[in-house]
Amino acid sequence: MNFSDGFSSFKADNRSTAQENKWPAPTWVFNDLLTLVRGKHTFKMGGEYRSLNNTYVFVRNEAGSFNFDRGQTGLLGVNSGSPIASFLLEQVDSASVDWRPFGLQSARFASYIAHFGDTWKVTPKLSLNLGIRWEMHPPSHEAHDVFSFFDPYGPNPGAGGRPGRLTFAGTRWGDASYGKRYPEEVFRRGFAPRLGIAYSVSPKLVVRTGYGISYDSALTPNWQGGIGSSGFNLSQSFGNGLAGLSPALILSEGLPTDYAKPPFLDPAYINGQYIDGYTSVYRPLDGNRLPYSQQWNLTIEKEFTTNFYISAGYVGSKGTRLYSHTAPLNVLDPKLLSMGNALYDEFQPGQTELNGVKLPYGGWVEQMTGCPPSVAQALLPYPQYCGTIQGVTENAGNSTFHSLQLKAEKRFSQGMWFLGSYTWAKLLTDADSAQPDALYGSHWVISPFERSRNKALSVDDVPQTLVLSLVYDLPVGKGKRWLSKSNPFVDAVLGGWRLSTIFRASSSTPFYFRSGQCNVPGQFGVGCIPAILPGANPFAQDKSSFDPSKPLLNVSAFEPVDRFNFYYGVGPRISDLRGLGYHNQDVSLTKSFRIVERVDFQLRADFFNFWNWHSFRNFDTYIDSPNFGYISGGATAPRYVQVGGKINF
Repeated sequence: MNFSDGFSSFKADNRSTAQENKWPAPTWVFNDLLTLVRGKHTFKMGGEYRSLNNTYVFVRNEAGSFNFDRGQTGLLGVNSGSPIASFLLEQVDSASVDWRPFGLQSARFASYIAHFGDTWKVTPKLSLNLGIRWEMHPPSHEAHDVFSFFDPYGPNPGAGGRPGRLTFAGTRWGDASYGKRYPEEVFRRGFAPRLGIAYSVSPKLVVRTGYGISYDSALTPNWQGGIGSSGFNLSQSFGNGLAGLSPALILSEGLPTDYAKPPFLDPAYINGQYIDGYTSVYRPLDGNRLPYSQQWNLTIEKEFTTNFYISAGYVGSKGTRLYSHTAPLNVLDPKLLSMGNALYDEFQPGQTELNGVKLPYGGWVEQMTGCPPSVAQALLPYPQYCGTIQGVTENAGNSTFHSLQLKAEKRFSQGMWFLGSYTWAKLLTDADSAQPDALYGSHWVISPFERSRNKALSVDDVPQTLVLSLVYDLPVGKGKRWLSKSNPFVDAVLGGWRLSTIFRASSSTPFYFRSGQCNVPGQFGVGCIPAILPGANPFAQDKSSFDPSKPLLNVSAFEPVDRFNFYYGVGPRISDLRGLGYHNQDVSLTKSFRIVERVDFQLRADFFNFWNWHSFRNFDTYIDSPNFGYISGGATAPRYVQVGGKINF
């Protein structure tokens, strides 16, 4: 029970309605591996079967929610009444109840894997690794076919027979059945060859190269395993009357029952509403075409002394059919932006044409309860649905990665170990994450009619990274270079200390710029992306002498906010401008004291961010913001020191 005017609610927890989620998700894995050695060959072969279960039990609001307001005990237009008084008189202002005869959703996944490999010692200097792997991961399905989804091709009887309907998995739902347990076509050609070559030019010089393909397992990126439930459950609401003076119901009489109960096996059931990706889902027919990555490398390793070597390598990869948000179905061509304000005009009941655009079908205006029946909505490929209809298993993304990787290591000897690495890399992609909705600001901003603009630097692209690590036993104390003959007390205090340090420096990730003021109808599925004006300097100050009290970026260097009026900009999805780089050094000092033969005490002091450097990571990059270019948070932690001890035995 909920009360207005700030009174506490009666419910099970701090959520808007009392609910309980049970989420058993057992996984069964069966595999076997056989190794066979024959002469110069070592064969390995095997297979694996995985059964993944995702049973989602959602118990919510079956007993109903009741809201009390002052209106039922007050006077119209007068500040009067009390929600507590309304409660005492059982005058419920509004109520809701969930009817869930199919509250249990049991998503099921399976994987089939077979592999064969041969490690072949061709000569004492040459080794080959040959292998092939096959994978098949059928799409997720619901164990009892309690699963509905958007079919972009089936005729919708409630939309004049035009394509695009709600359909129901399997064959148990009569004429509304899809005929299959999932919409995707099963991909069975998941063959992944691998090749590795190692050649010893000399005892101290080795060359390695390799190529391989790896497939993703194609798990649906969705909390419910990609299982939609539209038509199987119902959330029913009850409202007040007489401008709030009349109650929705009397509490002691309970909730009304005179409404239709699910299931609603109607292809037109969600007409006029959103396909939200959760309750109602769209899974593209080619969504089971497995994402895959091609990887290759060439590495040279040279040993200069017994304890010191250097390696240099080129490492590259190409991702194909990655999970993406680049090809929604229900969007308008940007050319239609030339219609201007006419796109916002709304059809009225009985109107068959508006601004030269015909009514999609009879009854459409009354059907559109989820969004206005505007001209822009009428022009969509699927005007019977609100929203862009984004595929939850869309995998139209691509990426390319190239890098130079250098490493030098001095193995531990004479009290010292050192490792240094440097990477120079570039990552281009149009799919920055396995779940791009986690990076909303960097996606869903380019029209699918202009998909070539999607590929850009990754939001995680870091072109240069340097890491130096050192462990050094200080040459002080008994048996060392300095104070080797000191007395036991001096040796206990000054001798036996070990210094460890890690230094890291890297470039910044790239900026992406947007405008929050963006007068473009949502039916275009774009965001406003300002471009840098010709000849303008986007930086307001030099990064090498950055003053945190001033903006780093110059807003006047970008297209002005007032330009984004039925125009969404020509800037890149991700720019090539970068913020301030990152650098940090941590230092540790440790010393062990022998207590008895098998017991010692270790004392250590750790200095994090030893030099107290500050790296500023996040900046406001929305040009309509009054804080554009200023730090928006994300500064690295200041120096802090911790001292500790432990006993080893």
